[in-house]
Amino acid sequence: MQKPGQVNGRVLLTGATGFIGRAVLEGLRRRDDRPVRLLLHRRTPDPPLPAGFDAVCADLARPATLSGVCEAVDTILHVATYIGDDQDRLDAVNVRGTEALACQARTAGVRRFVYVSTAALYGYAVHRNANETDVRVNPATPISRSRARAEQAVLAGGGLVLRPLFIYGRGDTHFLPVIIRCLRKFPFLINGGRARLSVISADDLAAVLVALATDEGTRPLSGVYHANDGHPVSVRDIVGSLAGCLGSRRPPFSLPFFIARHVLRMSGQSAFPKASQLSLKHRLFLISKDHYYDSTKLWDRIGAGPGPPLPEQLPRYADWYRQFLGPNPVEGRR
Repeated sequence: MQKPGQVNGRVLLTGATGFIGRAVLEGLRRRDDRPVRLLLHRRTPDPPLPAGFDAVCADLARPATLSGVCEAVDTILHVATYIGDDQDRLDAVNVRGTEALACQARTAGVRRFVYVSTAALYGYAVHRNANETDVRVNPATPISRSRARAEQAVLAGGGLVLRPLFIYGRGDTHFLPVIIRCLRKFPFLINGGRARLSVISADDLAAVLVALATDEGTRPLSGVYHANDGHPVSVRDIVGSLAGCLGSRRPPFSLPFFIARHVLRMSGQSAFPKASQLSLKHRLFLISKDHYYDSTKLWDRIGAGPGPPLPEQLPRYADWYRQFLGPNPVEGRR
């Protein structure tokens, strides 16, 4: 077993088959300078793992299966998250699974534990260029509450928490596809689409995680960091970028927030059959009001700058998002 303070460079990645995890795995492949272990839940990686990579089969929802997975590990990148409305699974995977993994990390003497959370756990609050000390955790949905409790376990053990807001890129099914679907059913912007949002591409977020995993500095990696690209983008510009890349139509109408909220509430499950009313209410709030965050602390910490803004990066992912223009959008899970 690894002793506290012992460094071997091995990275343990959870969620490697998910939206963000796939991008992180690709980034670690390109580094090819340290051993990597994947924590997999029944699924196998594709393509096969290169030299220096190994996989363990374990289930965050079954803490007993995590025994020993952190042995000889230097850094944990905890990306796996259950996103859904099953409260039992939220508690099992996001809360108890993270608590168990953090406990295993302490036992094995893991030096770094990095957890990808979300800025959505600030609840119903409007933020404009807020830094990490300007905000208060006040989760409004069961998903956010479970992730807030997961954060507590990580921070209590001296770990680091990243809080992106909206993430886009290949594999995204929860951000831009939802906007595309909304505009197909409801051809209007809310408040003219003036709300400005913090975003980051999955590839840029993965680069951050790889940089943190390979950081050789002596300063501890701990605390909370906003993780966004530093280029707040309005909903109107997002919609314009989608139209330019995908040939989708720009909405001809704009409705005030309170009217749009009523229209979407009345549509209910017919528009979003897989989302709870509470989740829909919070999503609507997030894309209707300003929510953008200062991520200077993170970029200074890793000694790099963010990538280009969404309008410049979106053409890279046009092939992925084009599938959502059809009558049967792909449903998925991050």
